[in-house]
Amino acid sequence: MREAERNAAGLAAAAGALDAELQRYEQLATAIQQERLTSEKSLRRAAQKLAEIGAADTRLGSHLQALIVAIAAVRDRQQVHATAVQARAEEIRRRSEALAALVEQWAALGQAAEEVKHLAQGLLGQTDGPNGGSSQGEATLPAVEERLGALAADAQELVAAAGSAEFPDVAAQAESLRLQLLAALNKVHLLRRQGGTGDT
Repeated sequence: MREAERNAAGLAAAAGALDAELQRYEQLATAIQQERLTSEKSLRRAAQKLAEIGAADTRLGSHLQALIVAIAAVRDRQQVHATAVQARAEEIRRRSEALAALVEQWAALGQAAEEVKHLAQGLLGQTDGPNGGSSQGEATLPAVEERLGALAADAQELVAAAGSAEFPDVAAQAESLRLQLLAALNKVHLLRRQGGTGDT
């Protein structure tokens, strides 16, 4: 039998024993009140009932003490669980704050990535310059390339942070964003080489 079941059984048994003894006590108390006390025989019966009431009173005290002990055991068990719940609540709070911080980083990173990817896509679509590129577009490619590389590095850091914090969903989302950034970066590399502005 588990401890919880033992405590519950002990509490029920102690309460049941106390209730049964209390009923016997009440029956004796009622009986002695009804005793006529008009003869030697009735006085002997009353004295006997007084003795029985005294013994019942002692038993009541014992049963009451047993119930107090059973209640204390239940209270101690509840306190153990309450302490565990409090610790878990604090852990949930810390984990929620950690997740919120990671999600906030991911959202900010995603917004910045969308802005840079949109700019890069605009540059990739320009075809009015020599060799299929524009001189204005090529002048901004290095900045876009640098920004894409920095964002990809930030995404990699977020992947590591989310993995270390044991939030695999955020880590997977950050990794997906990192791969998108690297793909855009590769396209910008290609455009720079085609336009003659890439590194040699």
